[in-house]
Amino acid sequence: MSRSWDVIVIGGGSAGLAAALAAARGGARTLLVERQTKLGGMGVNALVHTFCGLFHPDVSKPWSWLNAGVPQEIGEKMMERTRQSAPDLMGRIYVLRQHPSVFAHLADELCAAEKNLTRMSGVEWCGLQRLNDGWEVDLCSRGVLERHVTRSLVDTTGDATGARFLGSEYWTQAEPEKLYRPAYVCALPHVTGVHDETWRFAIGAQIVRAVRNGVLPEAAMGAQFRDSPFSEEMFLTIDLEAGQGSWDPFDAIKRAEVEATGRDVAMSLWRMLRAEHADFQHCPPPVLPALAGIRETARYLGDKVLSGDELASSTRFADEVALAGWPMEKRENARGPKFRYFDQPEPAGIPAGCLMSAKLPGLFFAGRCLSADHEALASVRVMGTCMATGEAAAKMALAHVPKA
Repeated sequence: MSRSWDVIVIGGGSAGLAAALAAARGGARTLLVERQTKLGGMGVNALVHTFCGLFHPDVSKPWSWLNAGVPQEIGEKMMERTRQSAPDLMGRIYVLRQHPSVFAHLADELCAAEKNLTRMSGVEWCGLQRLNDGWEVDLCSRGVLERHVTRSLVDTTGDATGARFLGSEYWTQAEPEKLYRPAYVCALPHVTGVHDETWRFAIGAQIVRAVRNGVLPEAAMGAQFRDSPFSEEMFLTIDLEAGQGSWDPFDAIKRAEVEATGRDVAMSLWRMLRAEHADFQHCPPPVLPALAGIRETARYLGDKVLSGDELASSTRFADEVALAGWPMEKRENARGPKFRYFDQPEPAGIPAGCLMSAKLPGLFFAGRCLSADHEALASVRVMGTCMATGEAAAKMALAHVPKA
């Protein structure tokens, strides 16, 4: 027995949340499917604590929202609930600190307010078949297989899962040595002091000495600290090499190794800092994430493949459905990012063809698995841009649903 929907959105991260809200608000009977128990994707389950890509890239002017609609709505609500009046200026870009717990609760509230939206959590997407007038989606929850039918399907899994079910001609992936490295993020409560650039330089030097003296593992060299929007809380981010040329985000054994390495490095850093740094002397063990932050897996091959050069030149398109303003933040190793900024502080367009393929009518894609080259993905994968492409994909999906 199957259940029928107008729109199914698979993946409840920032792109999927925006897509589900837009579809439901457009009047479609919408199902949102998430494999974790909380919505919010990397911004909740991996403790990624900044909304990037929400703002216009020209920092010589007062900050302004880049994409209206759901991205601005979520950004404004996050600012209100964390009592921030403006984003932070981080070098040549604006960024908004967000809190994963606040984001998870906000996602619940937004979804609960939509009468046309049904949510499923803890569910794996395990099959996809074409129909004459839509798609048949197989879902598995605790060993129970369910079959759902939809006129429009939006894939926001971040892994191009639908394309991988359908065949290799519909997706691509960078070589293992080029894949953007995963990050392991944890929260550190009860951290005192003022954490300016001088503080960051000093603690970085302390970590380097500890690694050289054998107190910390070498992977601790990729540690970065950022203040939470709430007092006496910090987030620790550790970029991991993940085996470099052998990294495969679809290999469950390698993912387990990455998770274990992240936990080991986080706990080692906590023990050292608690013992040797006054700001951490009252810090309890870190709050660990549900999973590591995966920055890149597979991408769809859509009607248009957005390129890094097009972003850098702030190219605009007649059929653009969203705007990108975050620089290409390339993390091909654990030694920090390499930024490629846009040539001018102006946004670039994301055309509709990046969210669809004429070969797959009724199937749309957004977020980290949209159709872009490896370099462009380093920009459009961030949460603010994912919200914008998720909302755009949902509007395209709505147009594909026959009017009642």
